[in-house]
Amino acid sequence: MDFLDEVSVIGSTEQRRRILAHPFDPRYRALDVKRLREAVAGLAAVIDTAAVDYVLGFPVGGIIPALAFAEIADRPLIVSMLLEPEQPGAIRFEEPHSVVAPVHYIQGLRPGERVVIIEDEVTTGRTAVNAVRALRAAGVRVGDVGALLVVDHPSVWERFAAAEVALHAWVTLPPAYGAAIVGPAT
Repeated sequence: MDFLDEVSVIGSTEQRRRILAHPFDPRYRALDVKRLREAVAGLAAVIDTAAVDYVLGFPVGGIIPALAFAEIADRPLIVSMLLEPEQPGAIRFEEPHSVVAPVHYIQGLRPGERVVIIEDEVTTGRTAVNAVRALRAAGVRVGDVGALLVVDHPSVWERFAAAEVALHAWVTLPPAYGAAIVGPAT
C-alpha cells in the first residue's frame, strides 16, 4: 500500500478546522512503532543532531515522534504543557488553530541552549513558527523543525522562510492536502 493511501483529511468543510489522520497518530489507528522508528530515523539523518541540546515536542501528536527522535539523537526530551505552570519563567506560545488549548508553555530551557522541534505533522506551520519565535525571544536557539508529514502549501514554506528556520519533512504531502487543510494556493 502506498503511504499516501493511509493519509486522509478529516472533518467537514463546514468545520473551522480540518485535520490529517495518518499512520503516526495512534488516535486514529494502531501505531506501528517499528515503522515510526524508521521514519524518525530518516528525519534524524537530515538534521544535525549534534547541534542540539534538547528535542522539543508538542501535545498531542508531536510527543511520540519527538520521543523517538530524542532516543535516536540521544538527547533529552522536553514537552510543552497545555496548563500554565505555577512556577514563573515559562516560555509561552500560541497554537492558533486549537479550540481546546490555544496556549502552550515550555519550561526547563535557558538562554543559549539549542533545541530542535519535532512534530508528527505540519499543516500550516503557525504553531511551530510561533514556538520558534517565543523560544528565540527567550534566548533559546532554534534552527530546525522536523516533521514526519508536511503539507505542501506555499504559505507553509513562506512562513518558515520568513522565520529563518529550516523545515525538514520525512514525507511532503501533495498540494491537494494543503488545499484541503488551508485552502487553495493563491
